[in-house]
Amino acid sequence: MLEKFFAARHSIRPEGEDVESTDYRGISEKGEELAKAKAKEVLELLENAESGTVMFLGGATEQTRTKSTSRVFGDEIKRTVKEENKDIIVLTEEDISQEKGPLQAVREVVKKIEANPDKKFLINFPLRLKGFSMLDDEWFKKDDGQPTDFYTALEEFDDSVALKKWIEGQGVLGNLKGPNPTAVAEKQLESIKRLQEFAKNQIGARPLIVGSIGHAWNLDALAIYLANNGKVNFEGLAKVGGESIKQTQMVKVEIKDGQAKVIYNDKEFLLEENKKDVDQKV
Repeated sequence: MLEKFFAARHSIRPEGEDVESTDYRGISEKGEELAKAKAKEVLELLENAESGTVMFLGGATEQTRTKSTSRVFGDEIKRTVKEENKDIIVLTEEDISQEKGPLQAVREVVKKIEANPDKKFLINFPLRLKGFSMLDDEWFKKDDGQPTDFYTALEEFDDSVALKKWIEGQGVLGNLKGPNPTAVAEKQLESIKRLQEFAKNQIGARPLIVGSIGHAWNLDALAIYLANNGKVNFEGLAKVGGESIKQTQMVKVEIKDGQAKVIYNDKEFLLEENKKDVDQKV
């Protein structure tokens, strides 16, 4: 069975007078406030989930702004539940002792989860997911981390126009070659599956929601792929709204009555024809 998950775009980057947040590197002061506001939606997912649910906000990229967005979510939710909801326990990186290594840290988290069977948990510990990476998707060069010529060419346009050009050429723009949109979507799904499997191996039968933070174009491809039976094309782009994903906006997959559906842009799409394929890939 496909587990619930969500993937959100990172928050706003510093630019001009909107300077970098003092507490969260890679996002601006406005970006911090936007992420705090979006944290309410993330919290609602957990509050509306069944008893004993564990939310693992554990996916990010090598770009600092994705981890910072995740940390704002975790910190803001922790502050909120401390004041309003005693049935949810939030564990952030600061709460998880890493002095004895990652394995011992995992054991301590699992022990706390097992000691509170009736509580819901948010574990906020962003990890780099290969399938979400801008390097592994050929947007940036692996040797020096600089943008590829393909990425630079697309950046001449706004996000939504660039998205259309990327999908139109299926990863080709003039004489430049970049990542294939379908391959990008499938890589993200594979990483989500690995994150889900890791979490399930630790928490057992408890309900699970996995959350990740990624980038525009990549997450656009993911939303289209899920909503359009595994096809990242113009038809699918129109189906999900025709525009690129906005900062902190989420792509969500939920399971209701044994049926998986993707929720994006206030629209719902049943994962029917491609459900078997998605189950295998994610």
